[in-house]
Amino acid sequence: MTGVTTPADDTTTRPDPGLCRDCQHARRIESDRGSIFFMCELSFEDSRFAKYPRLPVLVCSGYRPK
Repeated sequence: MTGVTTPADDTTTRPDPGLCRDCQHARRIESDRGSIFFMCELSFEDSRFAKYPRLPVLVCSGYRPK
């Protein structure tokens, strides 16, 4: 394999967000340049949560499925 991805295969260009993918507290943010971030809205109420957590989030005490 050459490592080149096609538009249909974006698994190498998009990180797996882990629990943030379906958490009710996560908000998906896309920049003008196409970068994707997940913002944790719990960070506004509780400083234990990072505003932009490092992905993938595998364990989180604030996780609540949508």
